[in-house]
Amino acid sequence: MQPQCPICRATITSEAESSKPCLNCCMKLDLPADGLRGLSPLNWRTLGWYEGHLRRLLLNLRRDRKLSAIRAVAKLLTPLVPINAVLVPIPSWKNLNRANPLPQLLASGLCRPCHGLLRRRYATVGQHHLDRQLRQRNQIHSFEAVPGLSNNSTDWSFHRVWIVDDILTTGATALAAKNCLQNLGLTVGGVVCLAKTPKHQSSQQSQT
Repeated sequence: MQPQCPICRATITSEAESSKPCLNCCMKLDLPADGLRGLSPLNWRTLGWYEGHLRRLLLNLRRDRKLSAIRAVAKLLTPLVPINAVLVPIPSWKNLNRANPLPQLLASGLCRPCHGLLRRRYATVGQHHLDRQLRQRNQIHSFEAVPGLSNNSTDWSFHRVWIVDDILTTGATALAAKNCLQNLGLTVGGVVCLAKTPKHQSSQQSQT
């Protein structure tokens, strides 16, 4: 079988290149060479802006759960994740068949220790049409710690928790998760995700 791009399935020349997007996909995704970073509302790192081809790819991956493509984008994201990171994916409140699979699958592909330290306390309202203030209110106390999992063999004096999500918009979900983890006495380094909503879209949401 000929090697294929894990995203578009186009035939490529080398088996070694089949673990990353092909040149055509890389051009379409138009990702900054060193990713994107920011400090507000918390330290965040991501591949690129949630628009264009990257936005369409993530929407498709939510539905199709194409593991080879998820591993390919995780490989692109890995250099942005600190070596001492312990990854904690954002859990979904939906049942398994309807839940967003990307945070857990992404965390599993980032070559760092991963622990499911969080679970949802209750179902939250879908946030797509909520402004910044309503998103923050929607996420208040929405997470709780999974009993006993933070008391594992991890050296927490060296490691830092990095929250994993697929998309960062206002940061309300990540901040709620951060508060819960800090209540466990853990140091949270920030959030790592596949895409960040562009500033102009976040501003429009906060003014809705």
